[in-house]
Amino acid sequence: MTVKPRLLIVSLVHPFPRNAGQQQRVYYKLRALREDFRLVFLTVAPHAQQSEVQQKLLELCDEAIVLPSIYTRSLLTRLIHKTAGTVFSLLTGLKFSNYLAGKVELSPARAAQAIAGRDFEAALFEYWHTHETARLLGARGIYTILDMHDILWRSYSRQFDLRPAIPAWYKNWRVHQYRHVEELAWNDYHALIAINQDELDYARQHTRPGMDFFYVPMGTDISLWPYSWDPALSPRRVAFYASLGSAHNQQDALLCYREIMPVVWQAFPEVELWIVGSNPPDFIKALERDPRVHVTGFIERPQDVLKNMSLILCPWSGTYGFRSRVVEVMALGLPVVASLDAVHGMGFQTDEGIFTFKTAQEMGLQAARLLADESALQIQSRAARRQVEEKFSFEATYGRFVQEFVERQENYES
Repeated sequence: MTVKPRLLIVSLVHPFPRNAGQQQRVYYKLRALREDFRLVFLTVAPHAQQSEVQQKLLELCDEAIVLPSIYTRSLLTRLIHKTAGTVFSLLTGLKFSNYLAGKVELSPARAAQAIAGRDFEAALFEYWHTHETARLLGARGIYTILDMHDILWRSYSRQFDLRPAIPAWYKNWRVHQYRHVEELAWNDYHALIAINQDELDYARQHTRPGMDFFYVPMGTDISLWPYSWDPALSPRRVAFYASLGSAHNQQDALLCYREIMPVVWQAFPEVELWIVGSNPPDFIKALERDPRVHVTGFIERPQDVLKNMSLILCPWSGTYGFRSRVVEVMALGLPVVASLDAVHGMGFQTDEGIFTFKTAQEMGLQAARLLADESALQIQSRAARRQVEEKFSFEATYGRFVQEFVERQENYES
């Protein structure tokens, strides 16, 4: 019997309940890796949830090391670390999550103690916050690989953009500090995983020579998102689909209503706007005062609602990360009208199920053109599904990554 190499996964992100894109990404990587590696998952959880988290992880891994959370141990530990983390953030420009992950929950000393007596050929880290632990394991001859998820300083900058009351000098200082530390941290790994092509190119230019790189876009199990486009006709529906607990997504939903849909309504005043996603705040729910607007809130199976939309609007701003919701809706066969930023670096062939524009006005005009031509919508529906099958299926993304990873890891050992 062939002995599988042992792979340590170091992550504060759990692969469940898979409501968030980062959870889905961890889940699919584990599913793909398990065939070729013996997986050991190192994480933390509140004391009362340790057993439950461990049992769930063992459905995807061979071994689960679930440490009790230091931060949630008591009200006193919360207060102590919240205070210390705030001071850390003010002095360094980093986030509280950097302090909590890298200095407290999965610090080098704590992680080393947790895996004492175990040998690993490789270690996979989710996010760069625990880079000092990666440096320690790398010094022991373990091949270390980081899934960046995003270039986080870019999303950090965008968060400040949504808070205009913060002085520009303070924002610039914090973003500069965060960027500097993040890019230095990349060099503590042997390899990086980038989520889109632009971030892959950027990382190549800002790391030391000799690093390995993998391009792994957000794929999905397309059997869970079967082609099922069946647009309602009376009235027709256009949707915005995102988690609405995010300030960024809330602003995009408002942009759909205030700037894109008025262009559509000039040509088709009866068309409905459906805002689909969990945790909508009151000011988003209030849009339903317009009888053409529907705000769904959480839906167990969004597929069942989305399939009845004529098309999807995605006016995202910011050239970082990956819009996995775009992949999901295109898998269902829904054409997408998006901003240029929304799919920047994602590798889509435009005009093949997805159209990209710079302004809300242009997006509204394209949505109206599609709504005016049923045959064109049908062609674009099939093109959307075809593009996802070719580029963003589980096999085309995570499956391909594992094949490349096995080869690189073997070459490193030799």
